[in-house]
Amino acid sequence: MTDMPARRRRPTAPEPPVPEDDAFDLWLRESLRVAFDDIASEPVPEDLLRMIEEDRAERERLRSRRRGGPPA
Repeated sequence: MTDMPARRRRPTAPEPPVPEDDAFDLWLRESLRVAFDDIASEPVPEDLLRMIEEDRAERERLRSRRRGGPPA
């Protein structure tokens, strides 16, 4: 009977290279900042915050049921 070869480990993936700050990257980053900084600094609408909180509460209720705990 032949011995089976030892299981080989897969080599780990190399870390992605750090993006270079070439002229295009700098231009793109600055253009996006100029275009979207004002929008990104606006407050989140109350309706959206409410929906997020309701979803969070519902997820907690579901997790509690799965664990066999009392409903929240």
